[in-house]
Amino acid sequence: MLNEKVIFVAGACGRIGLALCEKLLLECNASVILADINEENLSKLEQNLAKNSTLKTKILSVKLDITSKQSLNEAITKANNHFGKIDGFVNTSYPMGKGWGKTPYYELEYEQICESLNLHLGGFMLAAQEFVKFFKKQGWGNIINLSSIMGIYAPKFENYKNTNMQSSLEYSVIKAGINHLGVWLAKELFNTNIRVNTLSSGGILDNQPASFLNAYRNCCASKGMLEAKDISGTIAFLLSDESKFMTGTNLIVADGWGL
Repeated sequence: MLNEKVIFVAGACGRIGLALCEKLLLECNASVILADINEENLSKLEQNLAKNSTLKTKILSVKLDITSKQSLNEAITKANNHFGKIDGFVNTSYPMGKGWGKTPYYELEYEQICESLNLHLGGFMLAAQEFVKFFKKQGWGNIINLSSIMGIYAPKFENYKNTNMQSSLEYSVIKAGINHLGVWLAKELFNTNIRVNTLSSGGILDNQPASFLNAYRNCCASKGMLEAKDISGTIAFLLSDESKFMTGTNLIVADGWGL
């Protein structure tokens, strides 16, 4: 599906980023730039994937901080110098500030709100900005931002009862912003040969308590909480020429949770 394409994955060491990199390399025959802010995890990921000798020439790892223009430009330059092009950029990053998701909305300090918005939404805006600049010079490009159903729908607060979990307002605001970032860029980039799409995922399994998983499952069609690999195929489709006339879309992969 992605033969000879070069894909840059930000947040490669996260659950979704890791599953996507494996999908792109093992099933789609793409070359992949593994980008993450955590150098230790990045090294382990590269070593693990490179155990497959056929993949060694198709992998490049780069440290990346999506909140830094210098880091973004250094990573883009390194990737372009290595492979000679970058066909697509997928941002699966999940930057978190201190106390992320632990403080109830009505107890948040202004500084905490700003930190979350700056790191996550600001980081996505900055990363898209720098990749658009590169893609314009290159003459083509494809951007896919990972978002969430929490940026589209109101939370089902009842699912969180009797757990220590919460649905954070700042997370919903950030993801709603990422959704609109996609449509704004897609429209602004008409006639540039650059596409921008968004994937809004349902919840991803991460050792959540059984009571939450059961309540969440009752809101869905067949599975409930998803595994990271469950959305990788849709991202691969958006990266491929099979979706070449899709831009400004927000694909929801959530097992019917919003119905």
